[in-house]
Amino acid sequence: MKLASGYKAFWAAAHKNYPDQTKSGGLLDQGRFEAMNSVVNADYSDRFAKPSSRGWRSSIYPWIFPINRSTKVGALALTYKGLICIKTPFDLALYARLIWELQPRTILELGSFQGGSGLWFADQMSVLCDQPGEVHSFDVHTKCIHENAKHPFLTFHQVDLTDVSTFDKNLLTRLPHPWLVIDDAHVQIFSIFSYLSGLLVSGDYYVIEDEPIRADKEIIDGLQLVQQLGFMVDTYYTDAFGNNVTCAPNAWLRKL
Repeated sequence: MKLASGYKAFWAAAHKNYPDQTKSGGLLDQGRFEAMNSVVNADYSDRFAKPSSRGWRSSIYPWIFPINRSTKVGALALTYKGLICIKTPFDLALYARLIWELQPRTILELGSFQGGSGLWFADQMSVLCDQPGEVHSFDVHTKCIHENAKHPFLTFHQVDLTDVSTFDKNLLTRLPHPWLVIDDAHVQIFSIFSYLSGLLVSGDYYVIEDEPIRADKEIIDGLQLVQQLGFMVDTYYTDAFGNNVTCAPNAWLRKL
């Protein structure tokens, strides 16, 4: 598996070249790094879970941290190459890991803001993907996108996300898979999901940020729809740093 290759290579080299140090108490005692086994075991049988089987025990959301908490200031003031990029450090790490594992040919970002996150995704794709593809970012307020949010793989589109008919379906149907879709727009999330899910294929990912934290009837009913349409929660991402320690609790979704 792609995620486990580096881990396995390290321990193979350690055991071959420094066998004394890999014994109990040695500097390379594998037992000291037991937590890394989650990488090797990332394909465990219950990695993918039905949304209906998941609880809401923990989550993070920078907007609701107490104002005197440095975590909130850090998350909301985060920039990338000088542009606003409202993503928590946990989620940036998770996206980088998923881009490496999935090797997406297309990233769709719903909600562009200033363009900082779209630029970050394009840079990550260029570094982490063996065959880089395209990043398409959609927003109605495109005049807020900074002139420095430029990348050969990145295109911004003016789309009213409250109306799915404003998407260019000809564009979407020509885009190569695998897809990674990130919904950070906070509008009509399940209407958009219903529309785009029909274009996704097995193995594609769809991440819904922030809104699932509400865990109200709309969200719970919406995740039932997600389940009915053949998507499962990838717990390797939702629970990487603890139960739902992400701004997308129960919403790192993979189409089966």
